[in-house]
Amino acid sequence: MAEIAEKRAQRSFPVPQLVAREAEKTPGADAAPCPEAAVPLREAGTGQLLHELLAKLLRGRIISGEWPAGSRIMSEHALMERYGVSRGTVRRAIGMLVDEGLLVQRKGKGTFVTRSGVAHPGGARPLSFAHALKEQGLAFKTQVLAKEVLPAPAEVAQELGLEAGEPVLFMRRVRTVEGRAIVCQESWENLGACPGLADSDFTKESLFDAVERCSGHEIALSNMRSSATCAGKEHGGYLALPAEAPVLLLEQTISLDNHVPIEWSLTWLRSDQSLMGVALQDEMKRPQVPAVSPRDAEMLPKQERRRLDLLACDIREGVIKTAERYPDMPFHIGGAFSSAEIYAVLFGAVLHTGKDGTPWEERDRFVLSKAHAAVGLYPALLKAGLISQEDMDKGLFGPDAVLFKHPKRDPARGLETSGGSLGMGLGYAAGLALALRRKKLSSRVFCLVGDGECNEGSTWEAAAFAGHNRLSQLTVIVDANGMQLDGPTAEILDTAPLAQKFAAFGFETVEVDGHDVGALWQVLSSVHDAPRAIIAHTVKGKGLSFAAGVAAWHDHGLDRELWDEAEVELAAAREAAAHE
Repeated sequence: MAEIAEKRAQRSFPVPQLVAREAEKTPGADAAPCPEAAVPLREAGTGQLLHELLAKLLRGRIISGEWPAGSRIMSEHALMERYGVSRGTVRRAIGMLVDEGLLVQRKGKGTFVTRSGVAHPGGARPLSFAHALKEQGLAFKTQVLAKEVLPAPAEVAQELGLEAGEPVLFMRRVRTVEGRAIVCQESWENLGACPGLADSDFTKESLFDAVERCSGHEIALSNMRSSATCAGKEHGGYLALPAEAPVLLLEQTISLDNHVPIEWSLTWLRSDQSLMGVALQDEMKRPQVPAVSPRDAEMLPKQERRRLDLLACDIREGVIKTAERYPDMPFHIGGAFSSAEIYAVLFGAVLHTGKDGTPWEERDRFVLSKAHAAVGLYPALLKAGLISQEDMDKGLFGPDAVLFKHPKRDPARGLETSGGSLGMGLGYAAGLALALRRKKLSSRVFCLVGDGECNEGSTWEAAAFAGHNRLSQLTVIVDANGMQLDGPTAEILDTAPLAQKFAAFGFETVEVDGHDVGALWQVLSSVHDAPRAIIAHTVKGKGLSFAAGVAAWHDHGLDRELWDEAEVELAAAREAAAHE
């Protein structure tokens, strides 16, 4: 086995978590209608959910080649009429295929079939080549070249959270399609978390399936890094390539749903194979990287978790009520919904607001830098007693309004700064933290920014200032929902990996599931010796099936039909939270 250090040394030009390949064809006419279109989808009687059935039909057209790579598929309206389904059903079906890497959406141009290659979901979801190849209907064979239990080298131990020398399962596998090797993968498995894994037959069972069977947990999330390099003599031999041939080298660390790292792997992919996908943040229920070890963290009591989950429901319902009041006005519903649990935990359990008996000057400060999400902040301020129902009833427009679509500075109401121009909030928050230090006050400052907002250079100037001055009273929360006005953040201007970037400026950084109130409470309530950046992985439009992960809901209005659908879905979410 080649030395791991040598393999790392081969890497160059690190790129973001995912290499996205979009179709380059010029948009043409809508794809030809499907034969099944003559029968409305809702009459099919398969027992599947409508959007799953529609996704299955469209997937078949793509895999069969009837809809070729680069072609534009039918518009949402055409699909609605062809299959007799709602816009929400169409969007959910398309969203599934976008997540699978089979489709890509281009703002103002339409939805296109991606290039042929190895498709896999974007964001933080684990990449399984076996699963990806099966989904595309490709017959493949797996050859296990090496399988042995070894003492964990120092680097492997670090990646898997083990002590050096603990036993790990090392495997080297090559996957072939039609007799041609396309992938060589070397992996190190955490045997302590997965007893019996070493006895599995990986020619008959995929590694992921075996891991879930032996560990009793589901594969949850991954960190992936990729780089371009040469195959080298050893791995070129496995892939039938010259040593100098270019390959894509993928490094992936995979965790279970209990936050335990289970695998660290290196994968060599032939350069004539593309890796397709779009970096959308999937609707995950678990953090990408465990923010706090379950063994060390004090757990949030179940009753308190339920209270905060219900507060998040209150916040989402408050957003919808505001949108209903102004039916002709678009609102930033997607970003308000993605940050609902963040608001709930901050104002429901962490912040000393000055309305809770804390002397006013010693209150904690909250700065909303992604000010377009203020429509979600107001219900939280109402619950915290910082604004009144009368303030809410005055609306967001007109001469009597005291609250606005983008907030106006009003510290007495919990609004520490005006907002609207992105990239301004973190600098203001850093100034507040410095002022509190000079006044010898122990108050904390929390600043909520968006991952799209991190495109702004002023955000990083403020981060450099905070890190240089070690403003330990400052906590930055990034609502990392993977979407901004123009589309996926990874396509507009990819700022990933955010945690590493903040760490480079001197921040303590943690990553967390932004919809898990328990995990948020753990990382937001703890104190630290340096400024902290919390990367909260969320879903834009979380809670609404028709808006979740859809860029259009960055700023969108609700018609009557969608408002009714939202009311039903939010009521169901409240019922589920109340009985959890």
